[in-house]
Amino acid sequence: MHATTPVNVKQLKSELMNHPDKHFVDYLCNGLQYGFDTMVKYDNIKTMECRNNLSARSQKDTVADLINKELLNGFVYGPFEKLPFDDYRVSPLGVAEGKYSFKKRLILDLSAPHNDTNVSINDLIDKDLCSMTYVKIDDAIRLITNYGKGTKLCKFDIQNAFKICPVLPNQWPLFCFKWESLYYFYVRLSFGCRSSPKIFDNISTAICFIAEHNYKVKHILHLLDDFLTVDPPEFDAERTMALMTMIFNRLNVPLAANKTMGPLTCIEYLGIVLDTDKLEARLPANKVERICKFIISIIQKSTCTKRELLQLLGHLNFASRVIVPGRSFVSYLIKLSTKVKELHFYVNLRKEARVDLEFWLRFLHNWNGINMFYDCNYTSNFDMQLYTDASSTIGYGGYYQGKWFCSTWPKELPSLNDKSLSMAFLELYPIVVAALLWGKEWKCKKILFLCDNEATVAIVKKGRSKCIEIMKLMRQLTWCACVNNFQVTAKHIEGRKK
Repeated sequence: MHATTPVNVKQLKSELMNHPDKHFVDYLCNGLQYGFDTMVKYDNIKTMECRNNLSARSQKDTVADLINKELLNGFVYGPFEKLPFDDYRVSPLGVAEGKYSFKKRLILDLSAPHNDTNVSINDLIDKDLCSMTYVKIDDAIRLITNYGKGTKLCKFDIQNAFKICPVLPNQWPLFCFKWESLYYFYVRLSFGCRSSPKIFDNISTAICFIAEHNYKVKHILHLLDDFLTVDPPEFDAERTMALMTMIFNRLNVPLAANKTMGPLTCIEYLGIVLDTDKLEARLPANKVERICKFIISIIQKSTCTKRELLQLLGHLNFASRVIVPGRSFVSYLIKLSTKVKELHFYVNLRKEARVDLEFWLRFLHNWNGINMFYDCNYTSNFDMQLYTDASSTIGYGGYYQGKWFCSTWPKELPSLNDKSLSMAFLELYPIVVAALLWGKEWKCKKILFLCDNEATVAIVKKGRSKCIEIMKLMRQLTWCACVNNFQVTAKHIEGRKK
């Protein structure tokens, strides 16, 4: 028995002949030919068999069908009455179901055993070695904004992603499972292994290099197995589609036909609809509805589990891909999720959490799911002829392109004991008033407020403050930015330079 892969390693090596990093090329090609080191660090593995998870035990027909497919595809070897290894680890099987696609996937739970003195396979893999930087939807939007209306997009998706990568044969004993009293083991990277994304991503990175340097595909992005190409409106993007398809075919890297499409001016990438004719990003209406329902289910509770809170954060982080100013309204919830260790432990949903959730609910209920693309670069408030100022003894005011406002401080103004917070509140106040008055004219703008108060700058950049009164202002500013489709940040300047 030896490592196998569908990838044409000889062709891959040829395509990477001019790659500047020879170590990378050797690592990738040798890994595909002989098997990848999964980064599990151990001297000897103690034989241990874990019980399958409930999600597998309760769906026997589904599991049997999924195992059969893994066998037919060559991802798994078996069945065996006795494993051909002296020492091995049998990890639990589980079934993961797509939240909305309902597609079922076999998972090898390599984080088991849980709450046990015995370490899991994933415990033996260094997290730091598996850390990655992922492409963001903002990266695609930036390219589209540069090219303008009618930018052409093509999308590609590798089928069975991780499972085109073989595992070193001497590590097969680490990836065993048991079903109906018979043993099996994975010979390809499995879903559930901490190092699988990092190892697989090398293939995607190599494909991007080949496309860019060998075939002059100018702009290509990828997140693991998802690829997106971006071409100018006047460019023959059919050429890009043909070249990319040829690259995948030559390398014998299988594509998912139902997820490969283009060239188009409206395409869904990373769950967000990118419309280059309208220059807008959209959250599909059904996803907005789901997020609202989840928030409502949480906001009615006085406590929730860490698992529920993390699920909620997943929804809000997804929405924040489009609602950029809303990103500041997940930071408190993230901090709250760290208060307890186990997923089944409960956290208290205090007032600050509820206020943030009410913000999200209010906005999502009043929002059509559409956000226009922001300008690529920030414009300073000075360049916009936008000025605000405040005096603790007199009042506050603002000016914008010939329009202005000024007023004395209202009598009900809160008294802040901390001098730095007090000044930050006063500086922020006219900025919020300006946004409320003129925000409709700032559509798609990314505004950089130059300010000589460091506390104000820090608050505007983070979008949050520990001070309740300042947070009231920040929520007003964030709401205004979301509704009117602009962004704000701040930069400190010395007072004399202002």
